[in-house]
Amino acid sequence: MGSLAEKKVAIVTGSSSGIGLDVARHLHARGYKVVLTARRDDLGQAEAKALDPTGATAIFVKCDVSSYASQKALFQATWDNWGRLDVLVANAGCVDRDSKHNLTRKNAPITDLPPEPNTTATDINYKGTIYGIALATHFMRHNTTPGGKIIITGSMIGVHPCPTFPEYCGSKAAVHQYARAVAPMLIQDNITINVVMPGAVDTSAMPDFATAFLPEHLTIKSVLISAYDLYLDDESAERTGELVEVAHDKHFFYEVPEYKGATQPGVLVPQQNSSSWVEKVIPTRENDSAGVGNGAYLEPEVLSVTGATGTQGGGVVNILKATPGWTVRAITRNIGSDAAKKLADEGIEVVQASFDDEESLFTAFKGVHAVYAVTNWWEHLFSGKSQDEAGILEEEQGMNIARAAARTPSLEHYIWSTTPSAKQDFNGEHLTPHMDYKANVDARIKSELPELATKTTYLYFGYYPQNMMFFPFIKPIQYVRLIPVNSSTNDPLKPGQPPNSGTYVQIMPSRPDTKVLNSGDMSVNPGIWVRQILAKGASTFGKYSNVALEKLTFQEMIDIWSEVTGKKGVYIPCTIDQYATEKEGHLGVKELDLDVNEVVGFRGVMEKLKGLS
Repeated sequence: MGSLAEKKVAIVTGSSSGIGLDVARHLHARGYKVVLTARRDDLGQAEAKALDPTGATAIFVKCDVSSYASQKALFQATWDNWGRLDVLVANAGCVDRDSKHNLTRKNAPITDLPPEPNTTATDINYKGTIYGIALATHFMRHNTTPGGKIIITGSMIGVHPCPTFPEYCGSKAAVHQYARAVAPMLIQDNITINVVMPGAVDTSAMPDFATAFLPEHLTIKSVLISAYDLYLDDESAERTGELVEVAHDKHFFYEVPEYKGATQPGVLVPQQNSSSWVEKVIPTRENDSAGVGNGAYLEPEVLSVTGATGTQGGGVVNILKATPGWTVRAITRNIGSDAAKKLADEGIEVVQASFDDEESLFTAFKGVHAVYAVTNWWEHLFSGKSQDEAGILEEEQGMNIARAAARTPSLEHYIWSTTPSAKQDFNGEHLTPHMDYKANVDARIKSELPELATKTTYLYFGYYPQNMMFFPFIKPIQYVRLIPVNSSTNDPLKPGQPPNSGTYVQIMPSRPDTKVLNSGDMSVNPGIWVRQILAKGASTFGKYSNVALEKLTFQEMIDIWSEVTGKKGVYIPCTIDQYATEKEGHLGVKELDLDVNEVVGFRGVMEKLKGLS
């Protein structure tokens, strides 16, 4: 508990009594440093001192949440005192201060207009929550590890209307919807936001609830507190935008209702979450009287794809060209190639640039929001360069792309296709130039381009199934026996016995039981990963992800190849190699919300290409 107290700081509004005080006490008991806040100074000070007379772990700051200036002072005092903010419990609230129905004025003459309604409940419940969210977001972004948790105390009558308190109902309903609306944006900064909706609670705010409701209808305090714990304990930040009802002794979750009909003309339903998208919407609404709701046009984000006519880049283009909210700019050195012309015919912007020319890349990246960068070591090797010469060229090209991207003012996300370094992982005992030099670019981005590194996501690619159909070093080749032998069966090979004539052999410098990560269909899978990474935004910065859901042995792959193609395939190892393993801490299926049914695996590729074998 002591270690948690050194790390976690929480603000609880409306915490001089009622639910807020219960939550503040609970947080303090769990080891949080707690800031109690309310308008009643004497009561709040007493409660804070009851928790910790020294003020080391609990303080009170007087605040009127309906005043933005007052909330600014609250958050600044918290930061000045403890230098971080992990949790905001936006709990302060009140019911209607007057009757909105004007029942006593039914017979008032037409000239006797009703007085201005008292909207204190709106100011506290709704505006106060918006103020708190804005300030909490600001300070949570400045934590040493950016992020935090916002939990709002909503209400069941924000879902089920109560005629007695229409303003309270409306303000709580607004809070519920506001939390859902901002959740997809806040999660990009590792900030979750959720709403706890109590039913009837016996508090000083409504002192007669204990007699007005049957005991089995009142919300049990421990069950209510456990709803806050549900989100406090979500260390992986998987829960956000949720509404949970606390009814007596149970929790019930409320889903976003489905549309009753198709999207109406002129109504914008964004499919892609992007912080810059919001930055564009706000000026549009302010400067264009049409407004977003009336069909104002929003220009999509631009993803620049290097190597767009190649295998990886092409896979990215195939998915992103159909992703709402994004448009693709294909970068290629030869805009006159058949592949480039095909992209242009599909309506994709094609721009010429050379990996050897940083300035041409900088020009090509003008105005883009994201860059997918990939280089090709094999191209240099097949042009006659040695393995290390090819690696040196690839590394410099990778840095040219990175430097051009780092100079691009509009860039928000950089995705670099890379590989782990065997040289680094095995202390120089094993060299893999086609991987080692790519990994050098990772290190140089982090050391030479630190600002770019803060918005870079790294993608690892595994084994390409397509290589078994096209790549000379991997494609099974037909064995034709020139010297007859006695055996003509298809029995497993015996030591020293050559395969039968007509058998297809795959010779690899690895054991047949070596497991390798398999990237599946390269015509779509790279794009699936890139799409999900862009959707997750800042939560992926500085992290690695394997474009792979399968681990197959070489023997399993040749067996599948044989089954699909109908040809007898034999795997022949020539040396023993290291097993391929996936490193921990990478972005996986859960972190990227990948649909595993969308990803095409090894067998799917073999089925797709079997006619080409």
